[in-house]
Amino acid sequence: MYTHTTHHYLNGDKTMSKRRNGNGHRQRDLAGLIDVYLLRCEVEGKSPNTLHAYAETLRRFATAAQEEGFPSDVSRIAPAHLYSYLGRFTGYSLETRHRYFREVRCFFNWLVAADYLKETPFRSLHNVRLPQKIVQPFNGEEIARLLACCDPGTTAGARDRAIILTLLDTGIRVGELVRVTVEDFDFERQRLRILYGKGNKQRIVRFGDRCREAVMHYVRRFRGASPGPVFRNSLRDLPLQNNGVKQMLRRLGRQTGMPKVHAHRFRHTFATWAIENQARELDVQYLLGHSTPDMVRRYSATYNSEKAARAHEAFSPADRLGERIAEGAPAIRVA
Repeated sequence: MYTHTTHHYLNGDKTMSKRRNGNGHRQRDLAGLIDVYLLRCEVEGKSPNTLHAYAETLRRFATAAQEEGFPSDVSRIAPAHLYSYLGRFTGYSLETRHRYFREVRCFFNWLVAADYLKETPFRSLHNVRLPQKIVQPFNGEEIARLLACCDPGTTAGARDRAIILTLLDTGIRVGELVRVTVEDFDFERQRLRILYGKGNKQRIVRFGDRCREAVMHYVRRFRGASPGPVFRNSLRDLPLQNNGVKQMLRRLGRQTGMPKVHAHRFRHTFATWAIENQARELDVQYLLGHSTPDMVRRYSATYNSEKAARAHEAFSPADRLGERIAEGAPAIRVA
C-alpha cells in the first residue's frame, strides 16, 4: 500500500528548503522520488511557475495513489493504476486532462532515464486529443473601442492605453509584460528586452511608433523614470501583477460590451495580423518566444480558415445552383 509522506512542495509550499530526501539514488517510494524529481527540475533551472505547476499535478497524483492504494514501490505501478488516476478527471476540460496526463508521464519518463525504472507504465497509454480551437482575434474596430475607453489624461487611462498597444504590437505574454522595466525599453531603437520569457528564454522584440508614444506618455507624465517594472498599480503605486492586468482587461470588456477580452487574445491577434501581412513564420515564432513552429501554426489556423471562407465566395455551391441547373437542362427544340 502507498504510504504518504509529507513533503513541503507537495503540500503547496514553493520553497525548497529543509529537504527530507538526502539519498535520492536509494529511493524507490513514490513520494521520495517526486521529491527528487522536483529537486532535479529546480537544479536544471525550471521557472518558479513551471515548478509550481509540476508540484501541483504530482500532488494530485500522490493523493490518488494514497487513496486508491497504489504500491509504494514505483516499479509496481501498472497501467491499471494510471487509468484509476486519470479516471478521476474525465469530467474536466480536455486541456486540463491533457496536462495531468503529460506532467505525470514526464515524471515516469524521467524515472526511466534516471534508471529507477526499466520502462514506463505510460508506454501503452494515449493522451486525450486536444481540439484545434480557432481563437477569434480582435478586429481593428474592437481595438479602437478598447482604446477609446482609456483616457490618456489620467494615470490609469494612460497606463491602460500603453498596455493595450504593447500587448498588440509585441505579442508578449502577460507574465512578461508585468516584469518589463523602464530599462528594458529602448525608445530610440524601438526595441524591448524580454528577460523573463517562458522557460527563462530571453529575446528582443520591436514596437512601433504608436506604442512608443503611448508608453513614453505614460512614463513621462505619470509614472516617472525611476527603475523597476514599467506598469504600476495606479492607486497603490506598486508593480502591476498578472491578476491586475487581467482585471483591467475584463473591466474594459464590460465597458465596451465585448466578450473574451484577455491578454492571450492580443497575442493571438498579433500572430494573425502578422501572418495576414505576409510575415515569415520564423519571425513570428521568434517574436512570440516559441521554441518550435507548432504553436505558430495553430495561430495561423484562424487566418487559413478565414482565407478559405473568403475563397468560398467564388464557388458557393448553393449560390451557383441555378448555373448548375441551367448547364444540365435538356436543349429546347425551336419549331
